[in-house]
Amino acid sequence: MARFSLTPRRALVASLAFVAQWQALSWGLPALKVFSYLSTIDFVGWTGLFLIGLTWTIYLLESLSQRYERRRVESELALGGDRVNDVLGSVGGDICRSRRRTWNFFDLAAWYYGRNSQRLKQSFLALAMYVVFFVVLYFALNARSTSAIEPFELPSGGGQEMAPQQVQIKKVVRKKYIINPYSNVRMGTPPDDPVKEVLEKETRNEYTKGQGAEGGAIGRGDGKDGGYGFGTGRGKVRFVRLRHADRGWDRNFGIGGDNNILAEFGARTGISRAKISEASEAIDVEQLASLEPKVTPPLVYVGGVARFSLTPREKKVLRDYLVDRHGMVLGDNLGGPAFHQQFLATMTELTGVTPVPIPRDDYIHTAPFAMSSLPIVVAHGGTVPLGWKLDGRWVVYYHPGALSDAWRDDHSGIKREIYEMCYQLGVNIMAYSFRERDKWLESQK
Repeated sequence: MARFSLTPRRALVASLAFVAQWQALSWGLPALKVFSYLSTIDFVGWTGLFLIGLTWTIYLLESLSQRYERRRVESELALGGDRVNDVLGSVGGDICRSRRRTWNFFDLAAWYYGRNSQRLKQSFLALAMYVVFFVVLYFALNARSTSAIEPFELPSGGGQEMAPQQVQIKKVVRKKYIINPYSNVRMGTPPDDPVKEVLEKETRNEYTKGQGAEGGAIGRGDGKDGGYGFGTGRGKVRFVRLRHADRGWDRNFGIGGDNNILAEFGARTGISRAKISEASEAIDVEQLASLEPKVTPPLVYVGGVARFSLTPREKKVLRDYLVDRHGMVLGDNLGGPAFHQQFLATMTELTGVTPVPIPRDDYIHTAPFAMSSLPIVVAHGGTVPLGWKLDGRWVVYYHPGALSDAWRDDHSGIKREIYEMCYQLGVNIMAYSFRERDKWLESQK
């Protein structure tokens, strides 16, 4: 049986393999899903990386120290005479004296190690430097730069608030025919059903630019154009997506995806295109904490296909965003039951309330568009929209049927009436969050 020896090369390969495995787990690769929660993976991964780095630090420190010590001893021995004793006098194996003043960290004869316990001092100094380096590395890799984040401000403007739209159903009395089964007259259904035509006409949800608002666009406040009274001249309507551990967090993101809902929001509400952002954005949970409460995004979109797990720190930040910063989350199930269960559990934990079905006659379903039914692309988590309500407002809206799939350029191949309703629902939710933010800013003035 061959004997295995752990050489530095093999140790290096094992270390790199561990880091690769840890990153694969963190990214959620299906073949390597060993842990259930990202927080566990993150803790184990960083702990393992710290220990591996510390081991290599000790190995390299000892190797280089011995090399410098051998070189120095050989150099002094070559000089001969009494100078050897001056340099090589030792206590417990540590160098006590040296006529040469050196700053070399790896040389035990460096002046700042003193005249005794040089190895102990070198080890403590190396440990301190390694810990500082590791902490800096951790924050460099995990904390993204927040200097590039622009404050989220509503566009200035005004107009009357949108009144809830009602689905009107007009009752039509059908004519009843009494048919004699023994009659020679043949009775049949007319090719066009007038009752159906009247019903469709009366219940059709038609929206025209500026419906229910002054100045030709929706808004809230005293401005002349569409917008919000507590918005600013530099503010814009923006659509923000939250990065998280699931591999599908960015599904339908950007060009050909949720950029379309921004364009549709402007077209369907009448708000000037100059007040609409050109592209959707993505931020980390930690970045929510870096912004002042009044300039955090009014709405954050969370999509996923397999899971939704946050670290304790991220949960604290997201809860603060929802409760104290008056934010709102739009959850969109793009995958299946795993995301459904974890999203519901997380939001229930953060808000402290249980989700309830959102009624069809709720304001969020009636302004600016009346939603007679919930548009579903694929029923990954059922067919009922769920919400978490705090202090009279919806802080979380959960769509179980892949809402953003309908916003893509190809609309995922669904029928026109379905993706039209998906656009309408997206506009409703965005408008609701902007309205609630403007009301909150008014109360904070």
